[in-house]
Amino acid sequence: MRIFIGFLSILLAAVALWFLSRDLVPPKSVRFAAGAAGGGYYAIAERYRARLARDDIDMEIVETSGSVENAALLGERRVDVALLQGGIAAPEGTETLGAMFYEPLFVFARRDAEVPANPGRWAELTIAAGAPGSGTTAAFDALERAAGHAPGANRRLPLSGAEAADALLRGEADLAVFVAPLSAPYLAPLFAEEGVGLLQLEHITALSRRMPQAEAITLPAAGVSFAPVVPPEDLRMLGMVANLVADERLHPSLADRLAMAARDIHGAADAITRTRQFPSAEAGALPVDAYAATLIRQGPSPLQDVLPYWVVAQVNRFAILLLPILFILLPLVRALPGVYSWRMRRRVFRYYPMIRAIDMAARKATEAETLTELERRLEAIDEDVAEMTLPPPYRDRAYTARLHIDLVRQRIDSKLQRF
Repeated sequence: MRIFIGFLSILLAAVALWFLSRDLVPPKSVRFAAGAAGGGYYAIAERYRARLARDDIDMEIVETSGSVENAALLGERRVDVALLQGGIAAPEGTETLGAMFYEPLFVFARRDAEVPANPGRWAELTIAAGAPGSGTTAAFDALERAAGHAPGANRRLPLSGAEAADALLRGEADLAVFVAPLSAPYLAPLFAEEGVGLLQLEHITALSRRMPQAEAITLPAAGVSFAPVVPPEDLRMLGMVANLVADERLHPSLADRLAMAARDIHGAADAITRTRQFPSAEAGALPVDAYAATLIRQGPSPLQDVLPYWVVAQVNRFAILLLPILFILLPLVRALPGVYSWRMRRRVFRYYPMIRAIDMAARKATEAETLTELERRLEAIDEDVAEMTLPPPYRDRAYTARLHIDLVRQRIDSKLQRF
């Protein structure tokens, strides 16, 4: 038993060392798919780059048209991590490092266009609704379906971000739609422009029920500015939750740094979210990286005060992998003494059916030759039991079996004397 436990300990230690040593030194670079330069996603990516630079990690920001292209680049493994808007399907082989922030669906309209607040009544409008490959385009498609629009009911301009804002300000569009964080830089001119207003959509609850990727959120009065007060009253909006999604093969130390950066960047309150509402590791549509989820919920390990973060990442990663194994192994280890005891007893007990069969046959025997053959078989069993090597706690089983054999032998000898 001690030999087995020793062997098991050595095996577990070897597995631990293998996991800890495998790719121990982290990569020094990571490719991050953001959005277009000057957009909200790009601004957030720049904050991640500055945060990772503290640990000498070079983050390359890959400019894209938006979430749809980000997902495609992840699927092709041309980037390591990307921001994905809620409702954008993540490719296979990826995991979310957490939900990061709300992205409201902003609908700005020219005041002179007299756009209905009910999106179901929009008709023959010119709408800047996102460039191809952007999350805004995907969200507006869902909004049109939810409002019951047939394709082509309105004219769409394939513009996103600053280009869409400029088109609205120049009067080239009646509406401009954005799915973006409140801090997106191209929103500021729209909030300040008197000829443009943020449209309060009607029937937000009904729309959110028909758009699984969206939920109803509230932008409070003065959530944008106090002088002037923008918006002038609480504004109910549709909002989507952006996720930071990574290749499942992402090195654990990079997952560590990205998760800790997310706590710093997205943990503060804003007009829409409470303090520490984000990042969130709650399970949603995407599988969550277990290590990142632990960091988001519990914060950094105390080991980081004495060890480099990349060593701690490997230790914690191994601990996460080891826990399920321990839940399986511990009951097995606890059962081992009982299994071992049963096996030792069985080495002796397996002879008892043969001993009993000889005893019953001897009782019925009527010829000396039969009794002699039974006695010979009994002697063979006795020799086997006598030569058996058992640990000291189980030797009494062998002695007890030999006593029983001797009782049967005496019965056979007594009956033989009658012939």
